[in-house]
Amino acid sequence: MNVLPTLLGSFSRLRLALLASLLVVLQGCGIIYKTTGDVLINYGRAEMVPYLLMDNDVAMGCATGEALTPLLLSFESVGSNPDRLAPLVFTVAATCTEALALEEELRYSRALKEGRVSEAQDARELQKRYLRVTAQRYHKAYQRTTAQYGEADNGQCPRLRTDFDELVWLVGQIAGVQAVLNDGASDASLGIPRDIAAKVERGAACVDNEKWWGVPNGTRAALWSILPMFAPEGADPWREMDRSVRIGFEQGVRLPSALFAIAAHSVGDEQRVRRAIREFSKNDSHIDQNYAMLDALAEFLITGISDRLWTEATGKRTPFGGLGTFWDDQRSSQPAFDIDDLL
Repeated sequence: MNVLPTLLGSFSRLRLALLASLLVVLQGCGIIYKTTGDVLINYGRAEMVPYLLMDNDVAMGCATGEALTPLLLSFESVGSNPDRLAPLVFTVAATCTEALALEEELRYSRALKEGRVSEAQDARELQKRYLRVTAQRYHKAYQRTTAQYGEADNGQCPRLRTDFDELVWLVGQIAGVQAVLNDGASDASLGIPRDIAAKVERGAACVDNEKWWGVPNGTRAALWSILPMFAPEGADPWREMDRSVRIGFEQGVRLPSALFAIAAHSVGDEQRVRRAIREFSKNDSHIDQNYAMLDALAEFLITGISDRLWTEATGKRTPFGGLGTFWDDQRSSQPAFDIDDLL
C-alpha cells in the first residue's frame, strides 16, 4: 500500500534533480558563450581591426561588416559587450548599400538623360530603399558609439582611454553625419534626429586634429559649410577644411579631402568639388598603410562624386584610371582612343 507514494516521491526527487542538472548545464553554456564572445571581441579589437585597417579593399571591408556584425552583436545576449567594435563593423557594412544606392543614382541619371522616364522612376525608388538601409546602418554605428562612450555635451568630452577608443569615437562621429545625410536623401524615411549634426560638431572636437589626419576639424568645418548656424562667429569653413586637407595629404590619410568634396557637393559648389577631386587624385604617393582602409573609403566617396558629375554630363561614369579628369578638360594632341578598334 506504501509503494505508490514511495514511487511518486522518488519520481518527484528525480525530476527535481534533472531540472537542477539542466539548469547547471544551461548556466555552463551561458558561461562558455560569454567567454567565447569576450575572446572574439578582444581578438577583433587586437587583431582583426588592425588587419582590416591595413587592407585597401573596400568591397572586402563591406563584406566583412555585413558578415560579422550579426555574429558579434549576438553575444550581447550572453553578457559580452561589442559596443567598441560595433561602430566600425556597422560603418563598413554601410558602404555595401551606399555603393548600391550610387549605382541606382547613376542609372537614374542615364535614364533621365535618355528620356526613359519609367526606368528613371524605378531607379530613384530603388536608390531610396538602399539609402534608407545605409542611413540605418550609419545611425546604428553612431548609437553604439554613444552607448559606449556617451555624448559630448555641456563642454564635456567622454573619457577616451586609448588610441583605439579615439578611433572608434571619430568613426562614430562621421557615421552620425552620414546617417543624417543619407536619411535626408531617402526623404527622411527613418526620421533620424537632425540634432545629431550639432552633437557631432561638438564631439569631433574631443580628439586631436593633428593626430587624426585633420579629420576632426575637417568634419566640423564640413558641417559649418552645410549648416552655417553651427559655425563659430568669424569661422571660415573652407579655409579650415583646406588646412585639414593638407594635414591629411601630409600624413597619408586623405579622408579630409573626401569630407571637403562632400561638403562642396552638398552646397552645389562644383568648382570646389572639381578642385577637391583633382587634388585627391594627385596625392596618392605616400598613403599610410596602417590606415589604408580609411584612405580607400575616402577614395570610394570621392569616386562616387566624380561618377555623379560625369554621368550627369555625359551619361557615363568616370573613365577607368581617369579620376581627377573631367569631360570638358582641354584635350591633348594625341588621337582619341576608339572603342571600335578594341571590339
